[in-house]
Amino acid sequence: MTRPGRTVRFADAPRSRWANGLGETVELWRTPGDGPFEARLSIATIGSDVPFSSLPGVDRVLLSLSPHTLTLDVDGQRTVLEQFDTVAFAGEAAVSAVGVTAPGHDLNLMVRRGSGEPALTVVAVDGDLEVHGVAVVLDGTIGAADGPLAPFDAVVGPVSLTGRGRLALAAVPVAGPAVE
Repeated sequence: MTRPGRTVRFADAPRSRWANGLGETVELWRTPGDGPFEARLSIATIGSDVPFSSLPGVDRVLLSLSPHTLTLDVDGQRTVLEQFDTVAFAGEAAVSAVGVTAPGHDLNLMVRRGSGEPALTVVAVDGDLEVHGVAVVLDGTIGAADGPLAPFDAVVGPVSLTGRGRLALAAVPVAGPAVE
C-alpha cells in the first residue's frame, strides 16, 4: 500500500550531535522510524577539521553540498569533492574532513550493509517530476502540493514536484516499506 508523499522542512527538522559528538546533523528521513535505522538520510554540518563517526556495518555515500571544496581523508587516501560530487565508503572507515576553511554541509545516505548499495544522484528538474523515493532540493525554484520548497528540504514520495532546479535523489535499496 502506498502512502501519500510528505515534505520534511530542513529548517524545522530536529538537529542532533554526530554519534562521536564532534558535529551536528539534521535527519531528513529514516526507516524504520524508531530504533536502529536500516537506512537514513541526513545533512551534516562540517565546520572544522574533524573525524567522522565510526558506523560499523553501515555503507555510506556522501554528497558535498557546499560551493567550496570538501577534502576528506578516507582510510589515508585524500578525496577532494567539488559541490555535488559524491564519495562512498564503509561506515567503519577512518574518515576525517581536512583543510576546512569555511563551514559547509554534506548529504549522507547510510544503509545497513547487506541491504544493497546506497546511491545519491543529482538530477535537473525543468517542469514536472514524479518522485517515488526520497529527494532533497539542492537549488532552484521547486514546489510540491504543499507549497514551495527551500534548499535542503526533502520530499518522501510518491509526490509530484514542479519547477526548475536540482534535486539529490536517494537510492535506498532496503527491503520492506519504501516510506516510513
